[in-house]
Amino acid sequence: MKSMLDVEVTDEAKGCLQDVHWSALAIGYFPTYLIGSATAAQLAYYCEKDLPTFRSDIENGDFTKIKAWLGEKVHSHGRRYQSLDAMLEEQLGEKLNPKYFIDYLTNKYCELYQV
Repeated sequence: MKSMLDVEVTDEAKGCLQDVHWSALAIGYFPTYLIGSATAAQLAYYCEKDLPTFRSDIENGDFTKIKAWLGEKVHSHGRRYQSLDAMLEEQLGEKLNPKYFIDYLTNKYCELYQV
């Protein structure tokens, strides 16, 4: 970590073992975080299209409509679909599309760093 990131690791708790997945040899979990984040961004995009009060509901801590939308589009189906892509295509009209996550990151960091 020192040579690649210029980060001094003083003990295992501050190094790679800070994440339980490393010490359990479960490194396969990391790609699933990216898939989950990309899926969440796409679901948020479509949820906001369907629910005009999406942002204000979140700001007000009212997740009732969002929870109902997710229940209808995602949760109620359980294992009905063969894949994530099949569910997204049936419920949203397209397979998993990284565009929504890229847009989310671009907007977030451009605003944060004022670029």
